[in-house]
Amino acid sequence: MVQPRQGQRGMVTAELAVGLVTAAMALVIACWVVNLVVVQTTCGDVAAQMARQLARDDDKAAAQARQRAPEGARVTIEKGSSTVTVTVAVEQRLGELGPVQVQGRAVADLEEGDRGA
Repeated sequence: MVQPRQGQRGMVTAELAVGLVTAAMALVIACWVVNLVVVQTTCGDVAAQMARQLARDDDKAAAQARQRAPEGARVTIEKGSSTVTVTVAVEQRLGELGPVQVQGRAVADLEEGDRGA
């Protein structure tokens, strides 16, 4: 049986501890990135729903769609002569990492009854 040298005692334990901490941090960051993708998809869906409803001049349905926006989201509505553009943006953080701005944007053509209104 080979005896470990005096200076190497506990080296495997230290390497394992560092490895586990690194793996845990990588897992947390990976989960946060997945969360960013989900939030971006939600922003895009809300923007698309609101744009469609505003193009139909259905403010009540647009307000209901706006309630599905992520907490703290900023909603910007721009009406042109023939289109409506909705942008839903929110900042996300992971402790000191961030902020990362996530947004979704949708453009819808105004329906014939709403042009020039």
